[in-house]
Amino acid sequence: MYQAKKIGIFISHIFGEFQRSLCQGIIDKATEFGYIVEIFSSTDGEDVGSYSLGESSILRIPNYDEFSGVCFASGTYLLPSLRERIAQTLQEKCICPIIEVTQKEAFFPAVVLDNDKAAAQLTEHFITEHHHKRICYLGNSLESEFSEKRYQYYQNIMEKYHLPMSESNYYICDYSFEAITAALDFFIKPDSKPDSIICYNDRMAMSLIEALYKRGFRIPEDIAVAGFDNLEIGRNVTPSLSTVAFPIYEMGQTAMKLLLDSFKGTPLPGRTVITAEPIYRTSCGCAQKKNTLPDLYENRLMERIHTLENAMLNNIKMTTTLYQIRELDEGMELLEKFLPRIHNCHEFYICLYQNWDSIPSHIREITSAQEEYKDKDIQDIDILIMPFAYKDKKQLHACSFTKKHTLPDYIYTDSQSAYIYSPLYFENREFGYVALSYKDNVLAYQFNFLTWIVNVSRMLRNICESKQTNLMVNRLEDIYMRDDLTGLYNRQGFYQLASTFLEQAAENHSALLAMVFDLDSLKTINDTFGHLEGDFAIQVLGHALKHSCTETMLLARVGGDEFFALASGLSEENAKEITVAIHKYLENYNKLHTKKYNISVSGGYAFEDAQNIIDIQTLFDTADQKMYLEKKSKNKGILKNDKMENENLIKNSES
Repeated sequence: MYQAKKIGIFISHIFGEFQRSLCQGIIDKATEFGYIVEIFSSTDGEDVGSYSLGESSILRIPNYDEFSGVCFASGTYLLPSLRERIAQTLQEKCICPIIEVTQKEAFFPAVVLDNDKAAAQLTEHFITEHHHKRICYLGNSLESEFSEKRYQYYQNIMEKYHLPMSESNYYICDYSFEAITAALDFFIKPDSKPDSIICYNDRMAMSLIEALYKRGFRIPEDIAVAGFDNLEIGRNVTPSLSTVAFPIYEMGQTAMKLLLDSFKGTPLPGRTVITAEPIYRTSCGCAQKKNTLPDLYENRLMERIHTLENAMLNNIKMTTTLYQIRELDEGMELLEKFLPRIHNCHEFYICLYQNWDSIPSHIREITSAQEEYKDKDIQDIDILIMPFAYKDKKQLHACSFTKKHTLPDYIYTDSQSAYIYSPLYFENREFGYVALSYKDNVLAYQFNFLTWIVNVSRMLRNICESKQTNLMVNRLEDIYMRDDLTGLYNRQGFYQLASTFLEQAAENHSALLAMVFDLDSLKTINDTFGHLEGDFAIQVLGHALKHSCTETMLLARVGGDEFFALASGLSEENAKEITVAIHKYLENYNKLHTKKYNISVSGGYAFEDAQNIIDIQTLFDTADQKMYLEKKSKNKGILKNDKMENENLIKNSES
């Protein structure tokens, strides 16, 4: 069996640039030393409505005993409750070293990105290199905690150089263009304007530059601008944006290096700081070395727009296609058609919990459905089903495997893939998870993959609901078409199916056999022993018919004590054999049972070529007449070994 050297990563919404770069740094360093990386990703931070209620099911996926080390990117989780639950689970279940990546108070030894001190460096750069006096700070009200930290560093430098601190140099707002325009109104007065404006991030800086241009200002000649984050758009506009670069990839490398050192016995330091560095470009007034290559950014933007448009159309197609699915196998066949749209996909697996489609107890009770897994916690079921497996452009066979590993053993054998796991759930219902790997372990996880997860989860939900609906429909059909006492068809069910039965027999040029059976002395049983005993006798006769008739025969209780049987392709000899078998069943039953009365039946049958039958009721009328002839010829005594009492019962019944 393959012995794993695994590094677990717990991180939120991996489609973000920060998350992707951090994970790539960990993967590259881990692969270098022969470790497999497993990334457990949720969508925390994205508002996907009630769909996100089951997001904590990410914690069910890992086998925590397998990890050699864990990286917990707690700073990516916006919901404190989920972040704290993951931390608690890791503390309880992991015996391996854990390194945390965060900007907040850490649960474990942490790698911390100091992305705030660079605000001091930007401010000092404007003062010392460009000799600016009035430097303004534009903060962000939506991320006030980080915004205030950067503002404090800005203030410290302004005080260091004894530059005037004024409330008119500080403004905080959201990302809307109207708010950015209001900030300009605040900063720019009839008698003065800023020398430069430091923005909380590149997004705000780009909006500010647009607002300045609309007012006729030149950048940096009239007002210099700087941001944070080093976004691609800021690198490709004119003037290019001065900003702060976050060494996220290096953070991932550092986190993995600390884990590797801990494997050798080196204690993890409580806090390891990675520093962000300013990048000075033309928006602050610095000269930038010109790129001799043509600017292809607009082409890349056009390509992205085209990709997004295709993703939207593909999502619509996938949604409408999978919405119709009501069987798991059919859904898995269709999924393969959509896989090529996952860029750079190398492997893709769907793993479902054994009872992913279990029927809720109240539905089982209503429909009398058998309990499939018994009422025990879903967590206790240690078998997983893998109905879909894809590797190297080929679909593999479906299989089952134990929960000991997140994927079957044979997949891990000789594998160097880093796997991303995302839970499959809808609201509070948990189905399982998907596992995804990329070619050469180069992460290409995009936002539109979230729609993949939602579509697959919705399909699984629809399959479960369809299963429940079918049970309810079948139960309603049983109520309408079945006799509660015997389980045979009732009058409505019989005549509804008999017409189809007749048509098929006519097409096959078969003869129809109609048989009528009537319980003997039901009134006597009811009057003497009670209606419960009468019902009991009817049930016994129903069992006798089911035991003695062929499986293809249509059986029904059409009245209180009257039963019909309809068959095609049988001979008169077969009819006699069935009649004898029914009588024999009841004789044996009477011998073995302790009831004070005997259960017996009278019957009759009729044959006719199906093509000659206009009204099937006519055939049963003929059989009914024969049944009454047999009934009249019988001794009507039903009590066991009591001749006088039988005679009295007969007289009372006749009177």
